Amino acid sequence: MKIFPRTLTLAILFCGVLTGTQVFAQDIVNPGFENGWQGWADADPSGSGTALSDVANSGEQAVKLSEESVYVSQIVYVQPNTAYELSAQVRGAGNLGVKVGSEIFFEQKATKSKKKWEPISVTFQTGDASSVAIFASFAGREGRFDDFSLSRVDGESVETSVRIIPRSAGGYGLSPDLPPGRNFDLLGWYLNTPADDNNDGVSDRFAEVELAKGFEDKRYFYTGEDGGMVFRATTGGAKTSKNTRFTRSELREMLRRGNTEINTRNEDRSPNKNNWVFSSAPEKAQKKAGAVDGTLRATLAVNKVTTTGEDKYVGQVIVGQIHASSDEPARLYYHKLPGNSRGSLYVAHEIADGDDVYYELLGARSKSAADPEDGIALNEKFSYEISAKGNSLYVSISQQDKLRAEVTIDMSNSGYDVANEYMYFKAGVYNQNNTGNPEDYAQATFYELTATH
Repeated sequence: MKIFPRTLTLAILFCGVLTGTQVFAQDIVNPGFENGWQGWADADPSGSGTALSDVANSGEQAVKLSEESVYVSQIVYVQPNTAYELSAQVRGAGNLGVKVGSEIFFEQKATKSKKKWEPISVTFQTGDASSVAIFASFAGREGRFDDFSLSRVDGESVETSVRIIPRSAGGYGLSPDLPPGRNFDLLGWYLNTPADDNNDGVSDRFAEVELAKGFEDKRYFYTGEDGGMVFRATTGGAKTSKNTRFTRSELREMLRRGNTEINTRNEDRSPNKNNWVFSSAPEKAQKKAGAVDGTLRATLAVNKVTTTGEDKYVGQVIVGQIHASSDEPARLYYHKLPGNSRGSLYVAHEIADGDDVYYELLGARSKSAADPEDGIALNEKFSYEISAKGNSLYVSISQQDKLRAEVTIDMSNSGYDVANEYMYFKAGVYNQNNTGNPEDYAQATFYELTATH
């Protein structure tokens, strides 16, 4: 899984591979690359993604980053329990960051002018660390870095930059004291909730960087007492568009990971770098897309479903999706009827511009179904996988690493293997009841969530 757009991987950052010459605090070795690579570790798997450049902000040299996953780093000694600011000049695009123990602080810059140097800085707290790894990394397109500096920041409280924490204390490695974006890597998602606090008539949206910086809303999206990421969608509330019938508190996958130079989608339905396609799509579409094929995995518990309203809507909630430009190749439902002690799980596969085909996994889909003996009760944890490869769609349900149900769906005739189509994952709570008490709601708590390609 990638931490930044086309840049460092979790394995590299969280396993401590960042290396370099150790120096004293505020004394970065060779901050402008005037002495070549002295003091810097060049992490370039391809051998061609990093280079010294004669296009510099000052002096005669800078470093150029031009390929996915490349970065340069240096280890610097610091004072524990101290606030610092790391600064540099950037031209083009790039991430500037600091790894403090297992935590990462970073900021991203995409300059409007390809010829203009602009400042970028990261503020962070050292905690009990006596050394940190500073780095600059690739962020979607070519960038140059020059004139690094590190200085102490006065004051007891400092507003830190975007922070990502791999695992914290608590169940599933989650901390109840942190917002969702500091327990989970949410830089690859945006969020919609039933709120309309700006009164524009549609569901409020919260961007990737907002989530990563720690956004939460105790009404709809927050950290639970056990550290889980809670999604709540009331029956009443704002919807994402005039054509949407139901409310949601739901994440939408964003491969651009905060790089707003990449549009959320193309209006002509053609793929772009923020969305992905199946490997059954034409080669031209695969080259335009941000990724090819994908797998969404989650561990969660549905805490509540709606109990008021029309029978055909009561108790239904969608907890995971593959969404195309207009249709949904996969929607995973949890459905618990008021008289039952357990809920059913089933998946819908929508034919492009056509009908839905349903596949029952646990229990039955019927609105009058008997209490499913193999169903899952409210607050009972389970895991799902939604995976697409070419024209094959796979969905499974597991508990405690034991497979409970699975289905493989042939999408050869579903109409998604075309040039003008794109995909993205969704996860959270998409309430499927708009007929009951407006204060009634569906809620789920997520304990693990990953999207890979």
